[in-house]
Amino acid sequence: MHRRSSFGTPATINVQGVLGTFKVPHADLTVEYVLTYASLDGGNTANGQLLDLLVPVREVFHLEDLDFDHLLQRDLDDFRVSEEMVPYLLGQTSSDPRFFPPIVAVIVPMSGANMEELYPQCKQDSENDGDILLRVFNYGNVFSVKREKGKDGQLAQSPVDICIHPTQAKLAIVDGQHRAMAMLAAYRSASNKWSGNEFKHFYKEVNLDISELRHIHLPVCIAYFPELTQGSSTTTMSNLTKACRKFFLDVNRNARHPSEARQILLDDTDLVACFTRHLFNMVKKNTKTGTLRLYHTEYDNPHNRVPIFRPFALTDVYTLFSTVRSVLLTSDRSVRNPMAPPSSGKPQNNQRLQRELELENVLTENDKEQLDIKITNIKQNAYPRSAEEKLRQCFEETWGQVIVNSLNKLYPFSIHIEAVDTILKNHAPYTGVNQIAHTALVQGQGLRHTLNQQQQRDKELRQDGKESDAEKAWKSLRSIEEDFEKYRAKLYLKLTREPDPEEISMVKRLFECFRSNAFQNGLFMTFACLKDRISIEDPSEFLQFVDRWIQRVNRKFGKSKGVRDVLFDYSNPKSLRCIYKPRGGLTPSDWVFFRYLILELLSVKSGKECAIINPAKAGWRAELYKTLYDRKERELRSANEDEDEDEDINSQDHLDLMSFREIVDAFESSLDISEEEIKLDLSQTRGRTPQSALKIKDGEENYEMEDTNSLHGSS
Repeated sequence: MHRRSSFGTPATINVQGVLGTFKVPHADLTVEYVLTYASLDGGNTANGQLLDLLVPVREVFHLEDLDFDHLLQRDLDDFRVSEEMVPYLLGQTSSDPRFFPPIVAVIVPMSGANMEELYPQCKQDSENDGDILLRVFNYGNVFSVKREKGKDGQLAQSPVDICIHPTQAKLAIVDGQHRAMAMLAAYRSASNKWSGNEFKHFYKEVNLDISELRHIHLPVCIAYFPELTQGSSTTTMSNLTKACRKFFLDVNRNARHPSEARQILLDDTDLVACFTRHLFNMVKKNTKTGTLRLYHTEYDNPHNRVPIFRPFALTDVYTLFSTVRSVLLTSDRSVRNPMAPPSSGKPQNNQRLQRELELENVLTENDKEQLDIKITNIKQNAYPRSAEEKLRQCFEETWGQVIVNSLNKLYPFSIHIEAVDTILKNHAPYTGVNQIAHTALVQGQGLRHTLNQQQQRDKELRQDGKESDAEKAWKSLRSIEEDFEKYRAKLYLKLTREPDPEEISMVKRLFECFRSNAFQNGLFMTFACLKDRISIEDPSEFLQFVDRWIQRVNRKFGKSKGVRDVLFDYSNPKSLRCIYKPRGGLTPSDWVFFRYLILELLSVKSGKECAIINPAKAGWRAELYKTLYDRKERELRSANEDEDEDEDINSQDHLDLMSFREIVDAFESSLDISEEEIKLDLSQTRGRTPQSALKIKDGEENYEMEDTNSLHGSS
């Protein structure tokens, strides 16, 4: 029940809740808090009036009072609040359940528009509420807390009353500012309580009736510092401003933001994220031996857009998200022209998305009416949630199956999967610390990282010379992973003996490439290009074509030692990858190069595919020749300057001959093709220096591609 207010006039806002204390050993300052709620009932109750006290930090702390670290936390993304969070709160994006976790707000005493540095001195008093004895903690005319006193003399934690004077205090929100701002924006707009606030302009589109909000209760944790009072402060923390700053910064610093991978998997507003999540569902449903499983993927990397961390993983969330987005949303020109550079910015071709999902053919009129679907309205970030299951089905029947099947069947991928499963089987059974290693490898995505950190700490703190269980488990895990890398190299290189260390290292480098965003995007953009150019419309026909293309590529891997050992190894001077980027360092936009390499491996001599593949191969070969030519020219010029050699060494004929020999050697080594074929391809390129559409700079990891009228756009 509500207690009588300890204040007479003016009135206080009096709410009930559960009181708790937070003071850890060696802490110098106690935090007390009351868990309660704020109601959007228009101020008809005390919990409704509580919203008038809640304010973001920016409305309490002046700019000049904060250092840079605090400024970062002070800012609010009002556009995100008005465009995403308010509609979410009001159920405008879907009819799913809605909930905001508790926000944290600190009671700050106010003198007009300024914050006081300390609470008034606390005075304890007693009063009776009927036959209930109450202990009252009065902090002047700012706030008070009332607690029941039992017969044993103990003070109850619940229920407690917290009474706050609305003209003497504010509740500064230190955690959950965006959630709270969504509530405040809805409340202030519905109640017309912006009262000249400069941020109201961001919320002019928020137009609703207060009666729509009466059932929304925002959980609130109201905190205060009972030791920071006038004349009796017993802590080294000198005032409330410093305490609030520290509290604010610590709460936000210690809260770990979800990784980008987790954000993608939890995003219900992005159709590409929905499809990415569905790919993992498809993988999880795999039950056949030798197929892609969840432990062959990395779905919870704590870091953003970094190379895959777990050795057993073949692909990861961001790579699959990027792939799905590319094949469904890239501009038609970039998809259909193998010589086109990657598009700048995020792909946003929603008409392509609608075509690739075959929506016009798959969705019946009954589907459109029943699910309230208008095909032209389906976009990456705007689609009817009622149609999500149907859209997932459309994706699975086309690109979903293509992606999962390819990750199962392409030569490097199938070798990787076979090596993982064989080594796991060979190391069974798993007991004791070996069980921890096995769990870290195949079950806990974050457990491998945790185990590594634990064993490192145990090793540093070890005093008795005995290994901890974590150290033993980590050794077991690394032994399994090392055996896997050896066996994968043996399988990949088709060896009848054990691989030597250099071969293991080479295969490891190759799989860094095969597991990259650039390679996997290039693979599927190759399929997208051929699908568009050949005009394959039937999903089952597309799956058959992709299977046939994978078989062709696999034959190259199976028969050609150059393809297996040389083609994708940037450290091998005879590889096309080395010509392209001799320092390695792939970026996502390098998918255009890998699309070219996949087209090289498809190598057909007739038919529709030939008309698509051959011009692209010739164009890229000319580009790579020009790249090598320019590189050699710089090397020879530098050598001539350093050694003062005869000018003949820099002659056009000498340079052309040297570059030509090297590129012929590289193509022959990488692709097992004849010198005559290379001569034919480069016959028009030799002797001239065309404007290169591919600008590849030695020593840099990025490259620039321009849309020119020479080679790009002319396939």
